[in-house]
Amino acid sequence: MKLFKYIIVILIFLVSCEGKTNYKKPENLIPKDQMIDLLVDMHLAIGAKSINNVYSEKSKKYMFLVFDKYKIDSTRFASSNIYYTSNVDEYIEIYQEIEKRLEEVQKLYLKESDSIGKKMQDSIKFNRSSRNKKMPR
Repeated sequence: MKLFKYIIVILIFLVSCEGKTNYKKPENLIPKDQMIDLLVDMHLAIGAKSINNVYSEKSKKYMFLVFDKYKIDSTRFASSNIYYTSNVDEYIEIYQEIEKRLEEVQKLYLKESDSIGKKMQDSIKFNRSSRNKKMPR
């Protein structure tokens, strides 16, 4: 009886490890390069939720703007995303490119913020030095 239970458990285990599922390519599949652009913008939109915008509002929903920019709806994105995620190797390539682009954006942002900070420090030093100079009478 114990042997029978072990055989059943092994068979269930083997059946459950069937393999990866590949979905059929949807008719309206978003091209890979556009999908990368879209996902980069989606990550930026998600990150922007926690930052105050021009009107000092937080938690603004920017995702609809991303969909509008690429003229797609959430259903088309979902079906394309399911297709790409079912092809793991291709999805890894997509996310490596996304990571590379987001790192470039981060470097650009840090470079700009450093230059703004340097300008502010220079301005503060200039104001301090001009106050310390005595005006001729």
